[in-house]
Amino acid sequence: MTQQEHKIERFRVLRLVMLLLGLVLVGRVIHIQIVRHGYYATIAENQWTEETSLKAERGNIYDRFERPLALSVTKWQVGVARSFVKDVDSLSVLLADVLGSNPQAIKKKLPTGKGHVVLGKNVILSREEKMKLAGQEAVTLEDMRTRVYPYGPVGASLVGFYRHGSPKSVATGLELGLAGKLDGTAGKARKIMSGRLQEELGQVVLQRATHGQSVVLTVDADLQAICERRLGEAVSHLNAKGGSVLITDPATGDILAAASWPILASRQGSNGNQDLWKNRNFTHCFEPGSVFKIFSVASLLRNGAIDTATVFDCSDEVFDGFRIRNDDGHKYGHLSLMPAFSISSNIYPARAVGNLTDEELYRDLMDFGFGQKTTLPYPGQAKGILRNWTTWSKRSRPTIAIGQEVSVTPLQLAMAVGAVANGGTLMAPRLVKQVLNDEGRLQEELPVVPLRRVMSEPLAGLMREAMARVVKEGTAKSARTDWITTGGKTGTAQKFCGGNGYTPGAYVASFAGLAPVENPKLVILTVIDEPGGYRQYYAAQSALPLFSEVMRDIRLSTHWLDDVPGGSTAALPSLEKMATVTVPDVLHLGTAKASYHLARAGLEVSGNESEGLVIQ
Repeated sequence: MTQQEHKIERFRVLRLVMLLLGLVLVGRVIHIQIVRHGYYATIAENQWTEETSLKAERGNIYDRFERPLALSVTKWQVGVARSFVKDVDSLSVLLADVLGSNPQAIKKKLPTGKGHVVLGKNVILSREEKMKLAGQEAVTLEDMRTRVYPYGPVGASLVGFYRHGSPKSVATGLELGLAGKLDGTAGKARKIMSGRLQEELGQVVLQRATHGQSVVLTVDADLQAICERRLGEAVSHLNAKGGSVLITDPATGDILAAASWPILASRQGSNGNQDLWKNRNFTHCFEPGSVFKIFSVASLLRNGAIDTATVFDCSDEVFDGFRIRNDDGHKYGHLSLMPAFSISSNIYPARAVGNLTDEELYRDLMDFGFGQKTTLPYPGQAKGILRNWTTWSKRSRPTIAIGQEVSVTPLQLAMAVGAVANGGTLMAPRLVKQVLNDEGRLQEELPVVPLRRVMSEPLAGLMREAMARVVKEGTAKSARTDWITTGGKTGTAQKFCGGNGYTPGAYVASFAGLAPVENPKLVILTVIDEPGGYRQYYAAQSALPLFSEVMRDIRLSTHWLDDVPGGSTAALPSLEKMATVTVPDVLHLGTAKASYHLARAGLEVSGNESEGLVIQ
């Protein structure tokens, strides 16, 4: 074979090798791009992208006048990537202005080089500040959503708390009970990274976050503060174990205030005592004692078992195999209904229910809502105890008629009294008035819900007259005032201790009041658990003075009873015409930071609050 033929042969072999290599490469490309495309695409995507969660903003909680009780606020961790700093002097000035610090102190933390330095945690930024920082290539902002409570401890056991956690958040009170509305749904996004030091190039939103709804409660923050302050003073003065104050609107069933002892002193720091987060108005049961006579007497009159002229011997303590005594063993003699009710004779209703059947009394008490949970969105709500009439003993009916052998929650008691106040209709309790969407616009108005008629209007009027006589001439005479006519019923009951009967010397004192009694606008229920001191365990010396103090504060510092005639009114200061000034945007800033920005504008903050947020 000639030399020329050898060259041709070698080229053929080379072409064949090149062809085979090309075929191998084509096959490999087909294998990667088509056969294993999904596999390799996932590997590549994981190397230069990262899936992340888009946080949903939790809805806010407002009082009935849309004053914020719980707010979601975004706090920021402010940092600097040193390698991207171009002008350290101007950046230090900007950061110092935003963080309320000294530019030189900031500059010392920003030496040239690599790495990342955190300059501030839990920083609250205004919109303007956030935009300024976001425009700086070297500045990093990491959002950390948090929950703030502008009224501090006011209403703490009612509103509860919410703490975001991973994998599980913790909540109590309405923060838990309304989680279905307040919680939003987290979204998804995919971060796009460059190949250089994991530099972010932005993100693609895969699923937008759905922010939570906000709720407007029926509660009045001013009434709540009044009740908590007066309850705290009463418990301290009486050396009591606990207590509660509940105010409702009988026309609507709205809960206007729900104070409970023990009361949280501050939301700052650790508050591990679980009793601080339980609102006794909804979770605590007690034997109501004589307050319950309102409903046993209403049942007697409703069924025609007695009328107001019916007389019983209120000195005769002997029943069929057992005794029922009046308080302190009083021998009242023969009494008709109204005098017996006003001085709270035990023997009268115990005798009178002999004209009822067990089934009739049980049916009427069930109609008033006892022994049943309400639809209130408060977790841990108690049911109370009202045993079925088929399990009653021969002494159950007269014992239940005077408020023993039955337990109730303050909520059940207040709603039942509300039926007397409004003319005979039992209302469903309402804590949520409105639901707002994530833009703050009205989305749902929760209706007032009448449950059922439990007595006629004339009968309700008669019961209000009986309660008015309790204040006028009976056990609640110390509640009389010259500016409003009130009605109510006192109750002093021994505390039941399981299967061992009653605890010696332990009482629960309560007072259920109407204001004003002619056309009640408010139902106020005060309860003191185990008041101490000589004879202070009586409701007239414990729960009743608390009612009077709450009433006085409502009259002097709120508008709830403005149209009630009388001389004890509070003078409202007149507003002077003020010049229009431009105020810096300090919404949601801390007190110190807000003061700093206002001072630069020639303004100052009134008051002496050292902590907190600007909310309005």
